[in-house]
Amino acid sequence: MDAARLFDLTGKKALVTGASRGIGQAMAEALSAAGADVAVTARDENSLRETADRISAHGRRSLCRSLDVLDTDRIREVVDEVADAFGGLDILVN
Repeated sequence: MDAARLFDLTGKKALVTGASRGIGQAMAEALSAAGADVAVTARDENSLRETADRISAHGRRSLCRSLDVLDTDRIREVVDEVADAFGGLDILVN
């Protein structure tokens, strides 16, 4: 089996925290390259624009939200917003 089929995420919806740089940004880009729509979060929503552009370059939908993972109420809000916007959620990278 080839890797592209093994890791095909077409139609899946993902949420990645800490996605403005580093491992989070790399994971968001890899998920979109594999076919997933990806919502990205970081404390500063403005810092997510580059990540969102990389997701869009793969032809996938992206959604940016500000999120401090220490704020449990905001976590619930963001998860609900993403699930509503994408019609569900399949993958979480935290």
